[in-house]
Amino acid sequence: MELAVIILFVLSIAVLSALWGRFEKRRAANPKPAAGASSGADGSAGARPARPARPRPAPAATGTSPQAARDAAALLSADQHRQIYAALGQGQPVKALKLYAMFTGAGIRASGAAITNMAAHPQPYVRPIPDPGSAAKPDANRDDAKPDAAKPAAGAESEAVREEEISKWAQQLRPEDFLKP
Repeated sequence: MELAVIILFVLSIAVLSALWGRFEKRRAANPKPAAGASSGADGSAGARPARPARPRPAPAATGTSPQAARDAAALLSADQHRQIYAALGQGQPVKALKLYAMFTGAGIRASGAAITNMAAHPQPYVRPIPDPGSAAKPDANRDDAKPDAAKPAAGAESEAVREEEISKWAQQLRPEDFLKP
């Protein structure tokens, strides 16, 4: 008989615990107070009312768009495209930013915007279609093909400055900045 009383007591505690858990779960899901639950003169029980949920910004508010991602990806060759998306896929947006700036010669902000767009709206590589007018004049820019003796020294110096500038800017970036909201 004593064993039956102990078992019934334990079972009653388990049932009450389960019921209380369900009650708390429902109360947490619906934080509005019941109509007759207020006890103050002005109808408040002393607790602050729950704040309304903030609306999340739409994806367009982040400044990214599929067209901007297409435009950014169009500036890259197949190998460059692969390297940048490999860096993004490995969770290295700073490396992708540096690569994009190096490949395209774009500035830091433009590169950051391009990488943000490319991360938010992944683009497949599309081979550029040659312009029929440019194929007729292949030797139109022969002056650009001649190496200049002063260009490598100036290019090396500006590349070092650019790398330092990118590094300073990129240190403030976080991988979360490149994820979709």
